[in-house]
Order: sequence, then C-alpha cells, then structure tokens
Amino acid sequence: MFALNMPSTEGAVETAINKELNKSNAIGSVTTFIDDYFQLPEPLVFFIGGEEGPLYDGAENRILIPYSFVSEIKDRFKQANYKETDVTAEEATNDALMHTLFHEFAHAAIAMYELPVLGKEEDAADALATILLIEFFDDGQEIALSAADLFDLESDGRDTLGDEDFWDEHSLDDQRYFSTLCHVYGSEPEQYEAILEDGALSEERAELCIEEYEYTAQSWFKVLKPYIQDNKTD
Repeated sequence: MFALNMPSTEGAVETAINKELNKSNAIGSVTTFIDDYFQLPEPLVFFIGGEEGPLYDGAENRILIPYSFVSEIKDRFKQANYKETDVTAEEATNDALMHTLFHEFAHAAIAMYELPVLGKEEDAADALATILLIEFFDDGQEIALSAADLFDLESDGRDTLGDEDFWDEHSLDDQRYFSTLCHVYGSEPEQYEAILEDGALSEERAELCIEEYEYTAQSWFKVLKPYIQDNKTD
C-alpha cells in the first residue's frame, strides 16, 4: 500500500500548483493504479513538495516530487507553444508527471522486489513507465508522447556535450526521446505511422521497435508477475 503526502504550501506558486495537481488527478490515477495492481511489501510514500527530486529515496521508501519540478516542466511546454499540438501545457505537464511517477516507481519496484537489472537501471525505469501507460491507461501512448517531447525540449539549447553528459546515470535526453517514440510506435505501428512520416524514426529502426516493445513488455511483466495482485493475473 502507498501513502500520499502533499504538505501545506507556503508560496503562491506552490499553492497554485497544488490546486492544479488536485484538480487533474494525475497523481491520484498513478497511485491508485499502483495500489490496485501491485502487492507492495511495505508502504510506499509519494511525497509531493520539498526541494529534492524527482527521485526514489530508498532509505525512506519514498518517491519525492518537488513543486519546482512541476513548475519547470509546465514552463518548458508553455515556452515551446505546446498548445499548437492541440495538447495544452497543463495537459502535457500532467502527462509528463505521470511518466515521471511511474519511472520513480520502477526504481522502487526494483529495490523492494530485488529485481535483476541487466543494463542501465534508468533506461529500464523509462521503459516500464512507458509500458504501464500504454498497457493500462486510455490514451497511454499520447501520455507517453508528451513525456517524450519533454525529453526533446530538455535537449534544446545544448550546443556541445561534456563528459558529465556521458557519465550521468541517465541516457542523453535525445536518446530518451527516441527510445520513448520507439516504444510508442512499436506498441501500435499502424496507429502511429506518423512517427515514420515525420522522420522521427527510420523505417529500419521502426521495424525493430515492434519487436523491441514486445519483448521489453514481456520481460517486465515476467519479473513483476509474482508481485501483481492475484485478481489481476487472470
């Protein structure tokens, strides 16, 4: 089971974000799904506020999401005139937040269930976040696409790459963008043929994405199966 902690806010910006989050139910939809779908060996706390994060705090078994993170991604979408995609900055922010919450939950699951990770854990967490959205949420692919676009926006304005970009535990934002696109396309290639038409993926890469999504999803569900609620495995 989980606990949601949204402490009282002090500033006007934080108060406004708090109201928007409560209205959107982006956090509630994620935490409700986790509570309904997974058998958690110990309480998992979602702490919204503070200054640290987004991150999974293994010592306290908490997922930390600061209000500043929500504010920053909303500003990115606004500055990019994201509403021109027919998705408002507020909607895109909620989408990216859901992906982030599932990403951090992936780290929590790996720790709580002592799951094996072959490769970079950050890449595995990105993959699970995308898979859970696609497989269990209406318009899950569209939610994942907003998250992918955030990775793309975060890569803007960077002219050169330094050593710190390569030694970071995360893949480059550009790589995270294309990997998420790949999984979205691979999950429904006919529905998302526009990804090819826009030139975001080559035909050769797109063909591999279909197989990649299938075996990545199967692999995640295989290792998670022992921890899924009994009534969800039928």
